[in-house]
Amino acid sequence: MSQVQNIAHRIAAFLQKQNAAFCESCMVERLLVASRAAMKAALETEQFTTRVGICPDCKTRKQVIAYRGQAGNQAGNKAA
Repeated sequence: MSQVQNIAHRIAAFLQKQNAAFCESCMVERLLVASRAAMKAALETEQFTTRVGICPDCKTRKQVIAYRGQAGNQAGNKAA
């Protein structure tokens, strides 16, 4: 497995477990990703989606990353 695939797997597992969307800075801190470039490449895969939201760690409204499987559910919950 390549470094990008390995990091994509770690990010997906983290986001699924937390069931939340985190900003890039908080995700780097949480996952202790050594290479920000590798993480960005992993996030460009079709497994993830980005949107503007509130990061649960830093409580800041900014671009957050979510696992694609849960992105629709969160958007639906906001509309309710």
